[in-house]
Amino acid sequence: MIKKFLRAVVMAVLTLIVACGASARAGAPIELSFGHFWNPSHDLAVAVQKFKEAVEEKSDGRLIISVYPSSQLGTGREMMEQVVMGTLDIATGSISDWGTALNMPQLAAFELPFLYKNLESQKILIDGILGEKLHPMLEGTNLRHILSYANSVRNSIIKAKPIVTLEDFSGLKMRSPETKLFVQLFEGLGCNVVISPWAEVYTVLSQGVADAIEADAVGLVDMNLHEVAKFYTRTAHMGAIPVAFMNEQIWDSIPSDLQAIIMECAAENQKTQLANRQMADDKAEKALTDAGVVINDISDAERDRMRQAIMPIYDGFAKRYDMQELIDALLALEK
Repeated sequence: MIKKFLRAVVMAVLTLIVACGASARAGAPIELSFGHFWNPSHDLAVAVQKFKEAVEEKSDGRLIISVYPSSQLGTGREMMEQVVMGTLDIATGSISDWGTALNMPQLAAFELPFLYKNLESQKILIDGILGEKLHPMLEGTNLRHILSYANSVRNSIIKAKPIVTLEDFSGLKMRSPETKLFVQLFEGLGCNVVISPWAEVYTVLSQGVADAIEADAVGLVDMNLHEVAKFYTRTAHMGAIPVAFMNEQIWDSIPSDLQAIIMECAAENQKTQLANRQMADDKAEKALTDAGVVINDISDAERDRMRQAIMPIYDGFAKRYDMQELIDALLALEK
């Protein structure tokens, strides 16, 4: 009850700031709110903090970014909806999660399962195809794309035994976000899907509500899941690409010289994060090993079987959203 009350107070203050409109934006400094769900120690939370610091420095304090980590302002989806409404200026989250929040499931095409299995392919996607195709898709959404991050590929941490074959997914209680693409993926692999917010993953795993949690290695370690699960399989079942969107009306109210500073800092921040992400992954996997977690890979043949099991997802995207050309370009990333 107290947590809900405090969240309501914070949101009321943010709403008041936005409502002040021209008077608040006309003076200096301009304050922007940036919400996300990562703990402050997470690789991406650190990147957001560095973005904030760069913007404030280059604008000589004319821009101030107040960052709210750890789901202080709500779940990922709630913060996304707040950005659309204008009660939060900027939020970041998986592009497929944005698709759910905006009722635009076609955005999830950039995170289709088993597109690629390494970070290098993801970097190519972010620097090329995503930047080219995303902006036209955002028309009419009241959102401005600020930057994209590489959250690497998603793997699985399991309590009882490693995943080696497609059959190992059968009946496995896999935690999933509410995003439709994730649910389709795990149901297609034969899992029993357990939906929960990211903030609750430790609880659902430790209490046996779920048998397995999937995420990037950094995220799994950041939530201390190696304390309760001792098997980590590099399933590489999906790439994770968080994108930061800003409310378009808020963006339009910012002077053009400050807009240029925001985008310059965003480009530099994105480039640095992409370059450094592999080190974060390596550090996280070392932490897993040091904690006694057994790490294994799946064979290319089994990975192909898994992809074939969820091909109806690809077919649905191609037919429903006329995206075959985009899907072919995405599949070519690993060739």
